[in-house]
Amino acid sequence: MAANLTKANQPGGDYVSVVVHGGVAYVSGQLPRRGDELLFSGKVGAEIDLATAQRAAAICAELCLAALADAVGGLDRVEQILRVTGYVASAPGFVQQSQVMNGASEIFVARLGSRGRHARTSVGVAELPRGAPVEIDVIAAIGTAR
Repeated sequence: MAANLTKANQPGGDYVSVVVHGGVAYVSGQLPRRGDELLFSGKVGAEIDLATAQRAAAICAELCLAALADAVGGLDRVEQILRVTGYVASAPGFVQQSQVMNGASEIFVARLGSRGRHARTSVGVAELPRGAPVEIDVIAAIGTAR
């Protein structure tokens, strides 16, 4: 988990941040926010440029890791990030969703090494909650502490 990330965000509705079942953790979608404050808003390719969208994706990844660490008792229990899905609020004609998601993928590998390498899907969407440019969810394999 990043040194500057003090805690995971609380869910914004009637759901939980992480569900662990059968050794697999499912992390709810994370927006680039700190508490209730959305740090970026707008569509990528219009109000948000690629570099800013990559920073937003990196923050989402950090928040996924923070939620995961809170739910399972630390990142040392993460055996492998299995899959990352990234949703990118895209302006018409924007086709660099996978490049946006590179900002998140780099965080998972930087924090977890080979355990952070994952399968990934990047999807362009018309809108995201609160007007966020990026939302990321994660599926991870969980084991005993390393």
